[in-house]
This record gives sequence, C-alpha cells and structure tokens, in this order.
Amino acid sequence: MELKPKKSDKPEKDRKNDFERIHGDHLRSLMDPGETLYGVAAVNWQRSMFKQTVSALGVTDTRLIIQPLDRKGKMTDEPATFIRKDEIRKGSYGGGGGMGDTPTSWIMDASSIEVKLKTDGGEKYKFLLMTGEGMLGGMAGGPAQRNGAEALVTFLDGAGSSI
Repeated sequence: MELKPKKSDKPEKDRKNDFERIHGDHLRSLMDPGETLYGVAAVNWQRSMFKQTVSALGVTDTRLIIQPLDRKGKMTDEPATFIRKDEIRKGSYGGGGGMGDTPTSWIMDASSIEVKLKTDGGEKYKFLLMTGEGMLGGMAGGPAQRNGAEALVTFLDGAGSSI
C-alpha cells in the first residue's frame, strides 16, 4: 500500500495567509499606469508609541503602498499611504528582535525585519514584518510573505546611500 499526501479540494485553504492573493488586486488598483507590483506583505505599522496598525504593504519599482487593515484583516476606509523611493531621506532595516541576548530575540531576529524610514517631508515610518522563513515561516505567510519581504529589501537597497 502506497501512502500519498492528501490534496485539498480547496486550494485557498492552503494559502489562507497569502497577502498577495487576498490584497494584491486592491493594491494593484492603487498603482500608477506602468508600475509593477513586485511583492505584497503583511506589516505591523507603528504609527506612534501607543498606536500600531496591521497593514498590507505593496512594493513597486518606485514606491511603497501601505493600506491599513482592520482587526480581521479587511481593508479599512482609511486611504492608503504612499512612500516614493526618491522621497526617502534616511532609513535602516535589520532584525526585528531587538538584538537581545534571549532565545526569543534570536528567533525574532532570524525571522523578522524592522524598517525605519524618514522622508524629505519629515514623516517617520516604522514597520515590522515577518520574513516568511525560519521556525515561524509557515505561520507567517510562507512564500508570499517571503517574496514581499525580499521585494521590500531590494526596494530599500535601491533607495540610495541613505539606507
């Protein structure tokens, strides 16, 4: 007797955390003609010391599109925020675990990214996102999240020497 892996009749069940599938069409509707969407990821947008918003992040060749979501992961009425590559004055990215000496910090450093940006207009942005890899990869969006994280890092690396 041969054992075969069970295939789901509903492919969307296998990809329930896939932000590209869930929010990609909406983010594409916000793009300018000629733009290409390189990746979509779930991010935690820290707006202030006491306010954080889970958002869908779209990465194009020229800008970032951040669409706030509600607690259930649905689009809110709040308009999207756009950050153009040429508007970024300063920025940094690295492990999201706080660089501590605890096992929790090591796991978070290996499986998440913290991004800080400052624009020409003085706006500051701070995002935390999972990379879709490591011990938490499958629960953190898997391949689609990994593609979004890689697209974000590529975008930031192309933003100039300020990052």
